[in-house]
Amino acid sequence: MTPGVAQLPKGMCLRPESARSLLHAERFARKALSPMDTAITIEFSSALVGSVQPYELFRKIWENTRRAWNYRVKQSKAQGSFDAIAVWENPPNGPIHVHWLLRWSPLDRDDLEKRIRRALKKLAPNMPNRCLMVQPAKTTSRIAKYMAKGIDAPYAGHFYLKQSPQGPIHHRRIIISRSLGPTGRKIYRKKNGLPPI
Repeated sequence: MTPGVAQLPKGMCLRPESARSLLHAERFARKALSPMDTAITIEFSSALVGSVQPYELFRKIWENTRRAWNYRVKQSKAQGSFDAIAVWENPPNGPIHVHWLLRWSPLDRDDLEKRIRRALKKLAPNMPNRCLMVQPAKTTSRIAKYMAKGIDAPYAGHFYLKQSPQGPIHHRRIIISRSLGPTGRKIYRKKNGLPPI
């Protein structure tokens, strides 16, 4: 913690425990499983006001994508668990949005984008096309640090992060797939004969 820097109230920043979880999840995917390779940003514009809430909308898209991944695994078109992390931001000068890092076959990235666009069109028809950006994630450690930039200022130095306020979020700020969380890491260690942490 940085002396003399006041802490922000819960909901106004990324808590240090959440930053730690996010950074651990990315490192675990990169070093033990298979690196996540796709970065997605979805902006939720004012066109959504009065209709479905951004968090509910994204959870549906997350769940659809997770089911699609599991189906691909059954079809032998993919392998491994559905590995993903997401962070919500609500900066002072922009719309509320979510950054999402996940593992998906680079050969099928266009299919993933079409799938998400189709879901957005169905669930929130007023959202403009520019609200979605899907791109390759070349350096996931750098992307994870960028995703954690909304951390409470006193803790930024501890995690070697460049802090940037990301506004109030009135729901969960981060989402981590079960495969990358503490339980997933514990199962991995047991399966591979490694001692528990």
